[in-house]
Amino acid sequence: MTTEHPPTLVRIRPKGFQRLLLKLPVYLYRGPLASLLAWRCVVLLTTIGRKTNLPRRTALSAMRVDDRFVVFAGLAGIRADWYRNILANPEVIVRHGHRCWRARAQVVLDPAQRRALMERMATYSRRCGPPRPTRPLLRLLRIFDYDAEIAFALAHAEELPVIEIVPHTALPRC
Repeated sequence: MTTEHPPTLVRIRPKGFQRLLLKLPVYLYRGPLASLLAWRCVVLLTTIGRKTNLPRRTALSAMRVDDRFVVFAGLAGIRADWYRNILANPEVIVRHGHRCWRARAQVVLDPAQRRALMERMATYSRRCGPPRPTRPLLRLLRIFDYDAEIAFALAHAEELPVIEIVPHTALPRC
């Protein structure tokens, strides 16, 4: 028996220089860098703005599970704009490297399933995120502590927003 409880994690959204750096992959997701970012487990997600009805792009750490992707709203929790856009309109476009799909995003409502997926991501994430040699520098400069973010997400896995993205139509070009 599964229990359905929507995610509840609330965090203060990144600000200033950290926010700028976290937005950078959206603009760099082109040419050979798209392949590099995909190799580092980053997808480019396009949602439809819940207020503007305009396309909104964000780069997210993702885990491939069988025929779908799983993404986690760990940095801002349920306050993440892309997460709230998905709640309003679950139809999205996913870009992974040089391949694009139309897809349907759905929130994982079972806390036990969210924990299982986050535990799987913690193992999977060893090859994801910033390259290992750069992590101490990013931490020292207080720009981003990837390992601490994974530990935080594990500690709050039941309340963490987890979204499954199920591709349904390949796009001819990105």
